[in-house]
Amino acid sequence: MTLAALGKKRMFMAVFQTILSTVILGVLYYRMIKRETPSPISWLQALVPVGLGAASLSVSFYVLIGVAALLNWLGISSGGAHVFVKSMFMAFIMAGAPEELTKFAAMIITIFLFRKKIRNVYEYILIGAAVGIGFTLPEEFLYGDAEAQAIWIRMLTIAGHMCYGILMAKHLGIAKYNKINDKPRFLQYVLAFLIPILLHTLYDACTSNNLMMLSENAAESDTGIILGLAGTAAHIIMQFVILFLVKKNTEKYCGMTLLQKMEAESSK
Repeated sequence: MTLAALGKKRMFMAVFQTILSTVILGVLYYRMIKRETPSPISWLQALVPVGLGAASLSVSFYVLIGVAALLNWLGISSGGAHVFVKSMFMAFIMAGAPEELTKFAAMIITIFLFRKKIRNVYEYILIGAAVGIGFTLPEEFLYGDAEAQAIWIRMLTIAGHMCYGILMAKHLGIAKYNKINDKPRFLQYVLAFLIPILLHTLYDACTSNNLMMLSENAAESDTGIILGLAGTAAHIIMQFVILFLVKKNTEKYCGMTLLQKMEAESSK
């Protein structure tokens, strides 16, 4: 196969992978939007965070450089550590920290833009899902693979960024709700950062940044492969659990109102 033909094939597969991702995530997001009570958000409020999530992908590369430079300046490294610890360290720098921090920034911008329209905690969750979807689509295009088998494997974990966003935004929304109702909120802010970054770092340490799989030691390499399969299976299950729990608790999160209380306070 010529280089030109190979290039065309990779472009076709990248486009196909992006379209397939858009369809799958679009259906999931549409169903989430329609479940909101008493009425769904506007399409502008639904689509703006998707665009901001897509834009955050390019920003994450600069954050990656910044995180790596900061850790180097602080003298923090994984030298001499166990190979899995090195995998965790690399995953934290390459994905866990920069990608979740840039998605957080996209969420904050969305919350600011629609600060007078966000009615409940569920709408925070929708923002997190949308930003995660937006981040995923250009990433799927950039990582488009010519091997069809790899595409189907990626489709099994396609809602990862969406679910990380849901977790982050849910805790941010609960923190806002607690603030309005004079309840403790510090723990919610901690969980908003800690859970997505930790889950993302763990998943990448088991898969894309798994240094054990590259080991020349056969036993260690086999352990790395098993770890990769286990991490992928856990990630797939995690997606279903998070999406199921959001669906199950939609009414609860819709009932955690924000706008009415804020309007009542402003009218005093």
